[in-house]
Amino acid sequence: MWADLNAAGMVSGHAYGKSIRTVKTCVGAEHCRFGTQLAMSMGVKLEKMLFDMYAPHKVKLAVSGCPRNCAEAGIKDVGVIGVDSGYELYIGGNGGIKTEVAQFLCKVKSDEEVMEYSGAFLQLYREEGWYLERTCHYMDRVGLDYIKSKILEDEEGRKAYYARLLDSLKDAKDPWATSREEQPIKQFIPIKLEA
Repeated sequence: MWADLNAAGMVSGHAYGKSIRTVKTCVGAEHCRFGTQLAMSMGVKLEKMLFDMYAPHKVKLAVSGCPRNCAEAGIKDVGVIGVDSGYELYIGGNGGIKTEVAQFLCKVKSDEEVMEYSGAFLQLYREEGWYLERTCHYMDRVGLDYIKSKILEDEEGRKAYYARLLDSLKDAKDPWATSREEQPIKQFIPIKLEA
């Protein structure tokens, strides 16, 4: 079954590591009358780009196709919300016991910009975040203005962060396939009794 899913491009990643989780999306403009952007395809692009990304702590992303925010992008580490003119990017959200609302980072016009800006933020977090520090706590420590200075005000720096992220992920492999390849297949063999 796993081989069939992998062959279809539906690779299952880590469930509990300090890594990227499955990108949550709503149905977006593909299937919703309120959708302004193609949320599912944007979510797939982000997930494929970030597959096998490790970070100081787990990282959750969501893409909502309109401001109704059905995918709960407003409480994710990176939230993408479709609007008429493109996307709004939010960072540093957190669900759970102590919910943190994500903070507005910027507005972008294209899928490529979503990937560049969110990728640059995640690489900045990967480089500067402390082990077991979620993005909301990282942002509390360094401040939103600092992050904006690195991602929005420094175009060359943003592109460099994004390039480092892509470079670090270029050889990503399916973790389940790796573990299967390393383990010998165990089979039951009839025992022969010798007298």
